[in-house]
Amino acid sequence: MRYDFIFITAALACLLTGMSMGIWMGIAHDFTLSPVHAHLNLLGWVTLALYGLIHRAYPALGQSRAALPQCVLAIATSLTMPAGIALSILAQQPIVAIVASIFLLIATATFATMFVRRARATA
Repeated sequence: MRYDFIFITAALACLLTGMSMGIWMGIAHDFTLSPVHAHLNLLGWVTLALYGLIHRAYPALGQSRAALPQCVLAIATSLTMPAGIALSILAQQPIVAIVASIFLLIATATFATMFVRRARATA
């Protein structure tokens, strides 16, 4: 599976959404959801793009059995976390953001483990 392509495509979708949100906030002069915008850009654009570029540089990562679950979890939490932050800000319901942050940590730890095991073997 082309994890590099999947990650970078998801990252670009997040970037377009995050930029659109920033433009909307600027036009409306309402920056209440700035943390949502920031997390969508940082988790969605930056983190997912870096995952994609690292997969491109180290194709052996894609051979790991953990690659597909890590990819799904990373993309899902990069979308769920900003939504959870919005719920926390607008409805004082932080549970989605809390759960998403825990799963995001799991996705990142999984990626780190994959990288250490697979990249070291190819270096």
